[in-house]
Amino acid sequence: MEFDELKAIAYIKEHAGIAEVANYDDDDILLVIDTIFEYFEKYDENEDFDDDNEKVIAYVKKQLAKDKANAIDPAHVAAIVEAETAYENTLDD
Repeated sequence: MEFDELKAIAYIKEHAGIAEVANYDDDDILLVIDTIFEYFEKYDENEDFDDDNEKVIAYVKKQLAKDKANAIDPAHVAAIVEAETAYENTLDD
């Protein structure tokens, strides 16, 4: 299966394990997804995603902190990144 942004957003909202994540606007979740992809394009495109979640989480938090208009609570970033990882793992099935 191919990556689908709308399915990824829906998956994240359903599987993040934090009720507030489901209330985020799709564009806010998409910003996190884009920032995750940016990390791999910039730093680590050849390594396995699962091995780098802590680095990805730190990067996403740092990038989101630069955008004062962003609505994502830094406390929710790890859950969103983990859920995005889980979504990508479903694509391998």
